[in-house]
Amino acid sequence: MGLTDRQIPSDKLPQCWSDDVRMNALFAPFRIKSANPESWDMKMKFWSDLVRQWCRYKTDPMVSAADVKSAFQRKGRTAACIEIVIEEMYRGGNLSPISKYVQILHNGPESLLHWSARMAFRPAVFAVSTVLSLLPVRQQLDNDGLPKASIESTQRFVLESVVKEQATQFIDSYPPGETRIGTIDELMKYSQWQGSRETFEVILGYLVSQGVAVKKGDVVKLAEPNKKATAVTEADEALVKLTSAEARLEADMERLSKELAAAETDAKPALKLGNRLAAKNHLRRKHKIVVRAQLCDAALENVRHLLHQLREVDSNAAIVDTYR
Repeated sequence: MGLTDRQIPSDKLPQCWSDDVRMNALFAPFRIKSANPESWDMKMKFWSDLVRQWCRYKTDPMVSAADVKSAFQRKGRTAACIEIVIEEMYRGGNLSPISKYVQILHNGPESLLHWSARMAFRPAVFAVSTVLSLLPVRQQLDNDGLPKASIESTQRFVLESVVKEQATQFIDSYPPGETRIGTIDELMKYSQWQGSRETFEVILGYLVSQGVAVKKGDVVKLAEPNKKATAVTEADEALVKLTSAEARLEADMERLSKELAAAETDAKPALKLGNRLAAKNHLRRKHKIVVRAQLCDAALENVRHLLHQLREVDSNAAIVDTYR
């Protein structure tokens, strides 16, 4: 058994994993369902449950058939039935395209509602065929007469149940007192997110779909505990812009401080060696850095003053106008 570094520990694998006869059957391709529906359903349940368990263990709702096959190798073999499992989970609504929640995040929950409404008013047969047409068209049986999936092995989906669990955990465990509004990158930093940005966007998209987060432009706003998110206001946008400006100016001040220290360090040996020209150049460079640092410090103080006022007052149109 050779699993990847994101594998489920062996003690959490099903007991039958060590049973060669049983696992040979579970690793084999699906047969025609009508020939033995009970066997089909049993194999489907085994693998779909394992996919859910694996996504929970790796704390990532992203999954593809290739991922699963790579993760659950056994004695050098990969299961020949996983594409069918993933396709059936997708058709059953357990999996969704990654684009679903990314679209909701960037275009709002209405983007999905409009699509659903259009589908609801179409004839049932046409609606079903439209959904199935989202998958690449392929023959239903392979050359051996066995069921063949209509998805690519590398096609990636999100597991709905794990997205919900992770989103709930994210919002419930958000650091108390930490800022709940910012750009996507800033919220990743505030929340100490350890996963990928792609997964973070999916989580945010789910929260938007549940009314627990809202997005306007580059600004994402999370709801307070046990509340729904309120709309992003002009003051919110100004707050995020000022916070970003503060972070940039602080980084500039840190960089200038290092440059200033380097200029002073370079000037001292030149003076000791009597190299007045070199020393003069270093001191001139130091003076320029000091001037830039003073301007940067003044700008930083101004931004901090505006931030203080903005945080103290719920609505301050004058500050918003100042930063437009």
